[in-house]
Amino acid sequence: MAQEIWVSSVRSNYLLGNKLGIREKHIGQDWAPPQFEMGAPTEEHRKNVNRASQGEKLSREEFVEAAYVFDAKKWSRVKDLFWVDGFLAVKGKLAELLKDIDLGDGELVEFPIYEMDKTTRLPGPFYFLNFGSQKDCFLPEDSRNLSAGPINPKTGFRRWRAIEPKDEDIAVSASALGGPDLWVDPKFSGKIFMSGRLHDAIEAAKLKIDFRFAKTRILPE
Repeated sequence: MAQEIWVSSVRSNYLLGNKLGIREKHIGQDWAPPQFEMGAPTEEHRKNVNRASQGEKLSREEFVEAAYVFDAKKWSRVKDLFWVDGFLAVKGKLAELLKDIDLGDGELVEFPIYEMDKTTRLPGPFYFLNFGSQKDCFLPEDSRNLSAGPINPKTGFRRWRAIEPKDEDIAVSASALGGPDLWVDPKFSGKIFMSGRLHDAIEAAKLKIDFRFAKTRILPE
């Protein structure tokens, strides 16, 4: 196993959610209209998307219930990683790859995608990526090219940002080498961390997805 840690800025890859030709249905709500323009999210949905982005594990009911294809041509171009109303979803080779790695407390949550009739189910399978695993390993004081968010006056917690870090811009502690292969550090907004094992498997799979990888510096404890 490669003793490396990688950070991915794939969440900033707009192509993952650009006119995919699908719309969604939330539990207890009507189907979204067959159009590319998105409506304003409910407060509950906004909170769930934010929690997911920070690596918190969601229940099945907090994800989208299902999706349907309203533009088959657009949908045919969708890669193995895509957005469904703010949640990362996977299919194909990437889904199979993720089944073979250590997700820790995370999991793949299966959901249906239907044809335009909202009844005929596409073969799939399709999954939401329920991260569920967090590691406190990101070292902002030893990293480069960051911008600092405000400090929470009650908790002292601060998040950091980097538009698209380069190799060795981001430092992590050696503890990152243990535990799950895929995780989020809540201190680092919008980024995904992964083990060298998972990075190498993704690269070998040739998925044609720009994960925007950057190799981290691993510092001793």
